[in-house]
Amino acid sequence: MREVFGDFNDGRSAAAHQVAVRLDTNGLNITSEGAGVLQHWPYADLRAIDPPHADAPLRLTSRANPDARLRLGDPAFVEELRRKAPHLFLRGLAQPNVRRNAGIIILTLLVLGLALWQGVPRLSAPLARLIPMQWEQEFGLAFRDRLLAGARTCQSVAGTAALSQLSERLTASLARPPPLTVVVADRATVNAFALPGGHIVILQGLLDKAQSADEVAAVLAHEIGHVRHRHPTQMAIRVAGIGLFADLLTGDGSALAELAGQVGGMLLLLSYSREMERQADAYGRDLLQKAGLSTAALARFFAHLAAEAPTAGGGKLLGYLSSHPPLEERIAVADKDEAGEPALDAAAWQALQNICD
Repeated sequence: MREVFGDFNDGRSAAAHQVAVRLDTNGLNITSEGAGVLQHWPYADLRAIDPPHADAPLRLTSRANPDARLRLGDPAFVEELRRKAPHLFLRGLAQPNVRRNAGIIILTLLVLGLALWQGVPRLSAPLARLIPMQWEQEFGLAFRDRLLAGARTCQSVAGTAALSQLSERLTASLARPPPLTVVVADRATVNAFALPGGHIVILQGLLDKAQSADEVAAVLAHEIGHVRHRHPTQMAIRVAGIGLFADLLTGDGSALAELAGQVGGMLLLLSYSREMERQADAYGRDLLQKAGLSTAALARFFAHLAAEAPTAGGGKLLGYLSSHPPLEERIAVADKDEAGEPALDAAAWQALQNICD
Protein backbone atom coordinates (compact mmCIF):
# COMPACT_ATOMS: atom_id res chain seq x y z
CA MET A 1 0.00 0.00 0.00
CA ARG A 2 1.29 3.46 -0.86
CA GLU A 3 1.84 6.17 1.68
CA VAL A 4 0.53 9.73 1.73
CA PHE A 5 1.28 12.62 4.00
CA GLY A 6 -1.25 14.20 6.36
CA ASP A 7 -1.46 16.56 9.33
CA PHE A 8 -1.78 14.98 12.76
CA ASN A 9 -2.64 16.49 16.16
CA ASP A 10 -2.47 14.27 19.22
CA GLY A 11 -5.11 16.28 21.15
CA ARG A 12 -2.75 17.04 24.02
CA SER A 13 -1.21 20.15 22.50
CA ALA A 14 -2.02 22.58 19.71
CA ALA A 15 0.97 21.50 17.65
CA ALA A 16 0.28 19.72 14.36
CA HIS A 17 2.79 17.29 12.84
CA GLN A 18 3.22 16.00 9.33
CA VAL A 19 2.83 12.23 9.36
CA ALA A 20 3.01 9.38 6.90
CA VAL A 21 -0.27 7.47 6.57
CA ARG A 22 -0.53 4.00 5.08
CA LEU A 23 -3.52 1.71 4.58
CA ASP A 24 -3.05 -1.90 5.60
CA THR A 25 -5.40 -4.82 5.98
CA ASN A 26 -6.86 -3.73 9.34
CA GLY A 27 -6.53 0.03 9.50
CA LEU A 28 -4.42 3.16 9.19
CA ASN A 29 -0.76 3.19 10.18
CA ILE A 30 0.30 6.71 11.23
CA THR A 31 4.04 7.36 11.69
CA SER A 32 6.42 10.27 12.08
CA GLU A 33 9.91 9.58 13.26
CA GLY A 34 10.72 13.19 14.10
CA ALA A 35 7.60 13.73 16.20
CA GLY A 36 7.60 10.26 17.75
CA VAL A 37 4.18 9.42 16.37
CA LEU A 38 3.40 5.74 15.99
CA GLN A 39 -0.27 4.81 15.97
CA HIS A 40 -2.55 2.28 14.38
CA TRP A 41 -6.24 3.18 13.91
CA PRO A 42 -8.46 0.20 13.05
CA TYR A 43 -11.00 0.91 10.31
CA ALA A 44 -13.91 0.08 12.62
CA ASP A 45 -12.75 2.77 15.07
CA LEU A 46 -12.47 5.56 12.51
CA ARG A 47 -14.87 8.49 12.81
CA ALA A 48 -15.32 11.41 10.38
CA ILE A 49 -15.21 14.75 12.21
CA ASP A 50 -16.96 16.52 9.32
CA PRO A 51 -19.15 15.04 6.58
CA PRO A 52 -16.79 14.04 3.76
CA HIS A 53 -16.79 16.38 0.73
CA ALA A 54 -14.97 15.92 -2.57
CA ASP A 55 -13.55 19.45 -2.48
CA ALA A 56 -12.39 19.43 1.15
CA PRO A 57 -9.79 17.47 3.13
CA LEU A 58 -11.04 14.53 5.14
CA ARG A 59 -10.73 15.01 8.92
CA LEU A 60 -10.70 11.85 11.02
CA THR A 61 -10.45 10.75 14.62
CA SER A 62 -10.49 7.37 16.31
CA ARG A 63 -12.83 5.95 18.93
CA ALA A 64 -9.80 4.79 20.90
CA ASN A 65 -8.19 8.25 20.77
CA PRO A 66 -11.07 10.74 20.32
CA ASP A 67 -9.01 13.86 21.03
CA ALA A 68 -6.58 13.16 18.17
CA ARG A 69 -7.12 14.60 14.69
CA LEU A 70 -5.86 13.41 11.29
CA ARG A 71 -6.26 15.54 8.15
CA LEU A 72 -5.91 13.91 4.73
CA GLY A 73 -6.05 15.81 1.47
CA ASP A 74 -5.09 13.23 -1.20
CA PRO A 75 -8.31 12.44 -3.18
CA ALA A 76 -7.02 9.09 -4.51
CA PHE A 77 -6.04 7.97 -1.01
CA VAL A 78 -9.44 9.06 0.37
CA GLU A 79 -11.12 7.00 -2.36
CA GLU A 80 -9.09 3.95 -1.33
CA LEU A 81 -10.15 4.59 2.27
CA ARG A 82 -13.79 4.65 1.18
CA ARG A 83 -13.49 1.00 0.14
CA LYS A 84 -11.85 0.04 3.44
CA ALA A 85 -14.10 2.07 5.76
CA PRO A 86 -17.38 2.77 3.95
CA HIS A 87 -19.14 3.80 7.17
CA LEU A 88 -17.22 7.09 7.09
CA PHE A 89 -19.09 8.16 3.97
CA LEU A 90 -22.66 7.27 4.94
CA ARG A 91 -25.26 10.05 5.13
CA GLY A 92 -28.57 10.59 6.91
CA LEU A 93 -30.28 7.60 8.53
CA ALA A 94 -27.68 5.31 6.98
CA GLN A 95 -25.26 6.48 9.68
CA PRO A 96 -25.32 4.24 12.78
CA ASN A 97 -25.13 7.17 15.23
CA VAL A 98 -28.06 8.92 13.53
CA ARG A 99 -30.13 5.75 13.74
CA ARG A 100 -29.15 5.42 17.38
CA ASN A 101 -30.18 9.01 18.20
CA ALA A 102 -33.46 8.61 16.32
CA GLY A 103 -34.13 5.41 18.24
CA ILE A 104 -33.38 7.19 21.53
CA ILE A 105 -35.84 9.98 20.68
CA ILE A 106 -38.58 7.52 19.80
CA LEU A 107 -37.90 5.51 22.94
CA THR A 108 -37.94 8.69 25.01
CA LEU A 109 -41.33 9.70 23.64
CA LEU A 110 -42.73 6.23 24.28
CA VAL A 111 -41.51 6.28 27.87
CA LEU A 112 -42.88 9.80 28.31
CA GLY A 113 -46.23 8.56 27.09
CA LEU A 114 -46.14 5.77 29.65
CA ALA A 115 -45.15 8.22 32.38
CA LEU A 116 -48.02 10.44 31.31
CA TRP A 117 -50.48 7.75 32.39
CA GLN A 118 -48.71 5.87 35.15
CA GLY A 119 -45.52 7.44 36.43
CA VAL A 120 -44.79 11.00 37.45
CA PRO A 121 -48.45 12.13 37.92
CA ARG A 122 -49.02 9.58 40.67
CA LEU A 123 -45.85 10.57 42.49
CA SER A 124 -46.18 14.35 42.19
CA ALA A 125 -48.69 14.79 45.04
CA PRO A 126 -46.74 12.85 47.73
CA LEU A 127 -43.45 14.36 46.53
CA ALA A 128 -44.89 17.88 46.77
CA ARG A 129 -45.79 17.27 50.42
CA LEU A 130 -42.18 16.26 51.16
CA ILE A 131 -40.66 19.51 49.88
CA PRO A 132 -39.89 21.97 52.71
CA MET A 133 -42.14 25.02 52.47
CA GLN A 134 -39.16 27.39 52.62
CA TRP A 135 -37.66 25.81 49.48
CA GLU A 136 -41.03 25.97 47.79
CA GLN A 137 -41.49 29.65 48.68
CA GLU A 138 -38.04 30.58 47.36
CA PHE A 139 -38.65 28.68 44.14
CA GLY A 140 -42.09 30.26 43.71
CA LEU A 141 -40.72 33.76 44.27
CA ALA A 142 -37.97 33.28 41.71
CA PHE A 143 -40.47 31.90 39.23
CA ARG A 144 -42.90 34.77 39.90
CA ASP A 145 -40.18 37.38 39.32
CA ARG A 146 -39.20 35.74 36.06
CA LEU A 147 -42.80 35.30 34.94
CA LEU A 148 -43.68 38.93 35.65
CA ALA A 149 -40.45 40.40 34.27
CA GLY A 150 -41.29 43.84 32.91
CA ALA A 151 -44.67 44.03 34.69
CA ARG A 152 -45.16 46.40 37.61
CA THR A 153 -46.33 44.96 40.94
CA CYS A 154 -49.05 47.31 42.18
CA GLN A 155 -48.64 48.56 45.76
CA SER A 156 -50.95 51.49 46.50
CA VAL A 157 -51.48 51.72 50.26
CA ALA A 158 -55.29 51.56 50.23
CA GLY A 159 -55.39 48.86 47.56
CA THR A 160 -52.84 46.69 49.35
CA ALA A 161 -54.80 47.02 52.59
CA ALA A 162 -58.00 45.95 50.81
CA LEU A 163 -56.25 42.95 49.29
CA SER A 164 -54.87 41.91 52.69
CA GLN A 165 -58.33 42.30 54.21
CA LEU A 166 -59.80 40.03 51.54
CA SER A 167 -57.09 37.38 51.99
CA GLU A 168 -57.39 37.38 55.78
CA ARG A 169 -61.16 37.08 55.64
CA LEU A 170 -60.98 34.03 53.39
CA THR A 171 -58.43 32.23 55.56
CA ALA A 172 -59.73 33.24 59.02
CA SER A 173 -61.71 30.00 59.40
CA LEU A 174 -58.73 27.75 58.70
CA ALA A 175 -56.99 26.14 61.66
CA ARG A 176 -53.70 26.08 59.76
CA PRO A 177 -53.92 28.58 56.89
CA PRO A 178 -51.36 28.08 54.14
CA PRO A 179 -48.67 30.78 53.79
CA LEU A 180 -49.92 33.27 51.22
CA THR A 181 -48.30 36.14 49.34
CA VAL A 182 -50.95 37.79 47.15
CA VAL A 183 -49.97 40.53 44.69
CA VAL A 184 -51.58 42.39 41.81
CA ALA A 185 -49.58 42.81 38.59
CA ASP A 186 -50.28 45.61 36.15
CA ARG A 187 -51.25 43.55 33.14
CA ALA A 188 -54.49 43.76 31.19
CA THR A 189 -55.00 40.00 30.80
CA VAL A 190 -58.00 38.58 32.67
CA ASN A 191 -56.24 36.01 34.83
CA ALA A 192 -55.09 34.96 38.27
CA PHE A 193 -52.78 32.10 39.10
CA ALA A 194 -51.04 30.38 41.98
CA LEU A 195 -47.34 29.53 42.06
CA PRO A 196 -45.35 27.23 44.36
CA GLY A 197 -44.94 28.38 47.96
CA GLY A 198 -48.27 30.20 48.31
CA HIS A 199 -47.54 32.98 45.81
CA ILE A 200 -50.78 34.15 44.14
CA VAL A 201 -50.83 36.71 41.33
CA ILE A 202 -53.96 38.61 40.30
CA LEU A 203 -53.69 40.58 37.08
CA GLN A 204 -55.24 44.03 36.84
CA GLY A 205 -57.33 42.87 33.88
CA LEU A 206 -59.27 40.54 36.19
CA LEU A 207 -60.01 43.39 38.62
CA ASP A 208 -61.26 45.45 35.69
CA LYS A 209 -63.47 42.61 34.46
CA ALA A 210 -64.95 41.68 37.85
CA GLN A 211 -68.22 43.41 38.73
CA SER A 212 -67.86 43.14 42.50
CA ALA A 213 -65.42 42.32 45.27
CA ASP A 214 -67.39 39.10 45.77
CA GLU A 215 -66.26 37.88 42.35
CA VAL A 216 -62.63 38.65 43.13
CA ALA A 217 -63.03 36.86 46.47
CA ALA A 218 -64.39 33.81 44.63
CA VAL A 219 -61.42 33.76 42.26
CA LEU A 220 -58.98 34.26 45.14
CA ALA A 221 -60.63 31.41 47.08
CA HIS A 222 -60.16 29.22 44.02
CA GLU A 223 -56.44 30.07 43.86
CA ILE A 224 -56.07 29.42 47.60
CA GLY A 225 -57.48 25.98 46.79
CA HIS A 226 -54.56 25.44 44.43
CA VAL A 227 -52.16 26.47 47.20
CA ARG A 228 -53.87 24.22 49.76
CA HIS A 229 -53.55 21.18 47.48
CA ARG A 230 -50.02 22.28 46.43
CA HIS A 231 -51.05 22.01 42.82
CA PRO A 232 -48.39 24.45 41.51
CA THR A 233 -45.62 22.39 43.10
CA GLN A 234 -47.13 19.18 41.75
CA MET A 235 -47.14 20.65 38.25
CA ALA A 236 -43.51 21.78 38.62
CA ILE A 237 -42.52 18.28 39.75
CA ARG A 238 -44.34 16.69 36.82
CA VAL A 239 -42.70 18.88 34.20
CA ALA A 240 -39.22 18.84 35.78
CA GLY A 241 -39.53 15.10 36.43
CA ILE A 242 -40.27 14.34 32.78
CA GLY A 243 -37.30 16.42 31.61
CA LEU A 244 -35.00 14.83 34.16
CA PHE A 245 -36.13 11.35 33.16
CA ALA A 246 -35.45 12.15 29.51
CA ASP A 247 -31.93 13.33 30.36
CA LEU A 248 -31.20 10.17 32.34
CA LEU A 249 -32.55 7.98 29.56
CA THR A 250 -30.67 9.56 26.67
CA GLY A 251 -27.43 10.23 28.48
CA ASP A 252 -26.77 13.33 26.37
CA GLY A 253 -28.02 16.87 25.98
CA SER A 254 -29.02 16.77 22.34
CA ALA A 255 -31.55 19.35 21.23
CA LEU A 256 -34.00 16.70 20.06
CA ALA A 257 -33.91 14.85 23.36
CA GLU A 258 -34.39 18.12 25.21
CA LEU A 259 -37.34 18.98 22.96
CA ALA A 260 -38.88 15.57 23.64
CA GLY A 261 -38.67 16.22 27.36
CA GLN A 262 -40.25 19.66 27.00
CA VAL A 263 -43.11 18.41 24.82
CA GLY A 264 -43.76 15.47 27.14
CA GLY A 265 -43.82 17.80 30.13
CA MET A 266 -46.24 20.20 28.46
CA LEU A 267 -48.64 17.41 27.52
CA LEU A 268 -48.49 16.14 31.07
CA LEU A 269 -49.22 19.59 32.45
CA LEU A 270 -52.22 20.22 30.19
CA SER A 271 -53.80 16.82 30.68
CA TYR A 272 -53.96 17.18 34.47
CA SER A 273 -54.46 20.89 35.07
CA ARG A 274 -58.22 20.70 34.43
CA GLU A 275 -58.71 18.12 37.17
CA MET A 276 -56.75 20.33 39.52
CA GLU A 277 -59.00 23.24 38.56
CA ARG A 278 -62.06 21.21 39.56
CA GLN A 279 -60.48 20.45 42.95
CA ALA A 280 -59.70 24.15 43.46
CA ASP A 281 -63.28 25.10 42.55
CA ALA A 282 -64.66 22.75 45.21
CA TYR A 283 -62.21 24.02 47.85
CA GLY A 284 -62.97 27.64 46.93
CA ARG A 285 -66.73 27.15 47.39
CA ASP A 286 -66.12 25.63 50.83
CA LEU A 287 -63.82 28.51 51.78
CA LEU A 288 -66.41 31.11 50.74
CA GLN A 289 -69.09 29.37 52.79
CA LYS A 290 -66.92 29.28 55.90
CA ALA A 291 -66.06 32.96 55.44
CA GLY A 292 -69.77 33.84 55.20
CA LEU A 293 -69.45 35.09 51.62
CA SER A 294 -71.70 34.44 48.65
CA THR A 295 -70.71 31.32 46.72
CA ALA A 296 -72.84 32.47 43.80
CA ALA A 297 -70.20 35.06 42.89
CA LEU A 298 -68.12 32.33 41.28
CA ALA A 299 -70.97 31.42 38.95
CA ARG A 300 -71.57 35.11 38.14
CA PHE A 301 -67.94 35.62 37.24
CA PHE A 302 -67.98 32.53 35.02
CA ALA A 303 -71.16 33.80 33.33
CA HIS A 304 -69.49 37.14 32.52
CA LEU A 305 -66.55 35.33 30.95
CA ALA A 306 -68.85 32.98 29.01
CA ALA A 307 -70.78 35.95 27.60
CA GLU A 308 -67.62 37.60 26.30
CA ALA A 309 -65.60 34.50 25.33
CA PRO A 310 -67.00 34.23 21.75
CA THR A 311 -65.67 37.72 20.96
CA ALA A 312 -62.36 37.36 22.78
CA GLY A 313 -60.63 36.30 19.55
CA GLY A 314 -57.31 35.45 21.13
CA GLY A 315 -57.38 38.54 23.31
CA LYS A 316 -57.41 39.27 27.01
CA LEU A 317 -59.77 36.50 28.14
CA LEU A 318 -57.85 33.61 26.67
CA GLY A 319 -55.29 33.51 29.46
CA TYR A 320 -57.99 32.51 31.94
CA LEU A 321 -59.99 30.27 29.63
CA SER A 322 -57.22 28.15 28.12
CA SER A 323 -56.20 26.16 31.19
CA HIS A 324 -59.58 25.82 32.90
CA PRO A 325 -62.48 23.39 32.44
CA PRO A 326 -65.26 24.54 30.08
CA LEU A 327 -67.14 27.49 31.54
CA GLU A 328 -70.50 25.78 30.99
CA GLU A 329 -69.35 22.92 33.22
CA ARG A 330 -68.13 25.26 35.94
CA ILE A 331 -71.32 27.32 35.88
CA ALA A 332 -73.43 24.17 36.16
CA VAL A 333 -71.65 22.92 39.28
CA ALA A 334 -71.16 26.33 40.91
CA ASP A 335 -73.29 27.16 43.95
CA LYS A 336 -76.17 29.54 43.16
CA ASP A 337 -76.69 30.64 46.78
CA GLU A 338 -76.70 34.46 46.86
CA ALA A 339 -76.69 34.57 50.68
CA GLY A 340 -73.65 36.09 52.31
CA GLU A 341 -72.09 39.37 53.34
CA PRO A 342 -70.21 41.63 50.89
CA ALA A 343 -66.56 40.66 50.64
CA LEU A 344 -65.47 44.32 50.89
CA ASP A 345 -67.25 47.58 51.51
CA ALA A 346 -67.59 50.04 48.62
CA ALA A 347 -64.52 52.09 49.58
CA ALA A 348 -62.25 49.05 49.93
CA TRP A 349 -63.51 47.58 46.65
CA GLN A 350 -62.76 50.83 44.83
CA ALA A 351 -59.28 50.94 46.41
CA LEU A 352 -58.60 47.38 45.25
CA GLN A 353 -59.73 48.18 41.70
CA ASN A 354 -57.40 51.20 41.68
CA ILE A 355 -54.42 49.42 43.29
CA CYS A 356 -52.31 49.99 40.16
CA ASP A 357 -53.05 53.74 39.92
